[in-house]
Amino acid sequence: MIDITGSLYGWEQWANQWVIQELEHLSPVSLGLVLTAGIVTSLNPCVLSLLPVTVACLGADQRGGWRQASWFTLGLASTLTGLGMGAALLGRVYGQWGSGLSLLVAGVAIWMGLVLLEVLPMPVWAVPSEQTWGTGGWRAYGLGVTFGLGASPCSTPVLASLLAWVASTGNVPLGFGLLLAYTLGYTLPVWVAGTFTATLGQWLRLRPISRWFPLLSGLILLGFGVYTLLGYLEVRLSFL
Repeated sequence: MIDITGSLYGWEQWANQWVIQELEHLSPVSLGLVLTAGIVTSLNPCVLSLLPVTVACLGADQRGGWRQASWFTLGLASTLTGLGMGAALLGRVYGQWGSGLSLLVAGVAIWMGLVLLEVLPMPVWAVPSEQTWGTGGWRAYGLGVTFGLGASPCSTPVLASLLAWVASTGNVPLGFGLLLAYTLGYTLPVWVAGTFTATLGQWLRLRPISRWFPLLSGLILLGFGVYTLLGYLEVRLSFL
């Protein structure tokens, strides 16, 4: 029987050694190698837990295609990169930003779920239109940024090595580029799931089954939000 957990751990260690060696003598291909390391380490619970959220967010729209998925994934990568740079430069442990972020993510997810279930009205700025929803992608980017906060406590050996390199060298521009390359590879499964969902939604748009997409998306987001909120409350109550 194949030991999947052991295999994933072995891949992470292999990718980490690869990145450590690359950081000792950077070259023009370093960004590509770090991106590849992100892809290798992307199959972990933290990334996989975002797949239902991605399906819910992009499946409800049914119009954005791969562009919406790209904006959503870029939002995730931007958050993870920004928090990583902050942790490295401020000397903090990655992911230890207080429990307020979890509460924010839970609130946004619950609110979005209730909107899609038509329990709450949709705000004017969120109403789909050719100008704001389908072309700009800012809504998908903002959602990616928000849900990236929920994934921020996740870490890997490769990420730890990159953060240690940034902290020791203080090279902010290059460190930002390396972290962004890594997080883009790290969130590749999210982009694949989002692209598939959005494309499927477009294909089914004119079919009767498409009317169930917002309902299913709302239930997923509501469940995710409630689960995150309960986890937040459990942590808070444990300190009482």
